[in-house]
Amino acid sequence: MAGNGAGSGRIPEQGGDARPPWRELEGLRPLTLRECRRLIVVAPHPRDEIRAAGGLLRRLAARHASVDVLALTDGPGRTCTPPEGLAVPREQPPADLVVRPEDLTDPETLASVLARLDGLADSDDPDEDHVDTEETQLAAAYEALGVAEVRRHRLGLPDAGLAGCEADVVGALSEIVGFAEDPHGLCVLAPWSGDGDDDHEAAGRAAEIVCAAYRVRLVRWLDQAWSWAGPESAEVPWRRARQLALSETVRARKLAASAAFGGRPGRDRELPDGSAPGPREVFLV
Repeated sequence: MAGNGAGSGRIPEQGGDARPPWRELEGLRPLTLRECRRLIVVAPHPRDEIRAAGGLLRRLAARHASVDVLALTDGPGRTCTPPEGLAVPREQPPADLVVRPEDLTDPETLASVLARLDGLADSDDPDEDHVDTEETQLAAAYEALGVAEVRRHRLGLPDAGLAGCEADVVGALSEIVGFAEDPHGLCVLAPWSGDGDDDHEAAGRAAEIVCAAYRVRLVRWLDQAWSWAGPESAEVPWRRARQLALSETVRARKLAASAAFGGRPGRDRELPDGSAPGPREVFLV
C-alpha cells in the first residue's frame, strides 16, 4: 500500500462523491491478539487511548484480559479540541486581596477579609477537585466502553514536554513490564513513534525501547498521522498495519465514552472524534 503515490503523502481535499482515500484500508489484515492476557497502555494524555483504541480495549476486556494504563501527563490531550466556533472559557486568577491597616480594627470588615482569605485558601488547594473530576470522567468513559476494571499508574509529567522526560517513561514502563508474572501473555499498546505529535512520538520511542529490551509485543496506534497521511503515504509502514473492525454498538460506546469528557470532538471533521478512518481502528504491529 505504501509508495504508490507521489508528493508529500498528505490526504487530498475531499470533493463531491469522491471515494475517501482511507477506504483503501478496508483490505488490511485483521489485528489478532489471541495470546494477550494483559495489556499495558502508554497514554500520553487523558483520553488518548480511548480515542485511538477504545474498540481494542473493549475487545480484550471482553476476553478477560487485564488492562493497565500508564498515564504520562494529567494535561488535556491537544487532539481533544472543541468544535469549531465553541469558545472555551478560561479560568481567571482571583484578584489580589488588599488589606489596609484600618480593616483590622473594624470587626465587620475584618470578618469579611477573613472570609475572603478562607475562600482563596480553598481555591488554592492543590488540584483536589480537578483530580476527582478527571478520575470520575475516566471511570465513566471506561464504563461506557464496557471495560469494568482498569489499573491506572499516573506519572504527572508535563504536557507538551514528554520529549525531555523519555527516561522517566522508560523507567516507569520497565517497572511494570519487568515485574509481569506472565510476560508471554503481555502486550504493550502505545502511540506510533512517527505520529507527528511530540508527546506521542516520545511515548512511542520509550515503548519501543522497553519492548525491545524485554521482548514484549508492541502494538502502535495512529492519531495525528490521520491528519497528514493517506494510504499512499510512504512515511507510514502500511505493510505492518492491521485493522480492528468496529460494530455499530462499539462505535456508539466510543462516542458515549467521549461524551464522558464533555463530548468534545476532535479537530478533523472527516475523522469523527479523532478515531481511525471509517468503522475501524488501525494499528501498526
